[in-house]
Amino acid sequence: MQHSVVFLDRSTLDAIVRPFNFPNTYMEYDKTGVDEIVQRLAGASIAVINKVPMREATLSQLPDLKLIAVAATGTDVVDKAYCKSRGIIVSNIRNYAFNTVPEHVFALAFALRRSITAYHDDVRNG
Repeated sequence: MQHSVVFLDRSTLDAIVRPFNFPNTYMEYDKTGVDEIVQRLAGASIAVINKVPMREATLSQLPDLKLIAVAATGTDVVDKAYCKSRGIIVSNIRNYAFNTVPEHVFALAFALRRSITAYHDDVRNG
């Protein structure tokens, strides 16, 4: 089965989109207005979004949609209750920055403890 994959707001994600490992047709749009969603997702089985709202009024017009892949950690732009009732899977980026956020916190704590910013300013000022 070949899936039709449509990325509705590609310009909101500064990352490389790797090729999918299943048969597909792929289309991406830099931005998509609310009034363009249904037309652009007509016949699509997979929607990739970041900030495009996917509400019941829109989703009810997309009978072929099987998966909404949210290219973010939050899924508040998707009507998850409606998706559940229709069997549409909603997936997001879980555990984003799971390791890097705590590492950054420790780095900031060490910087504060050792007055790194003050030393940096002193060196910069000669």
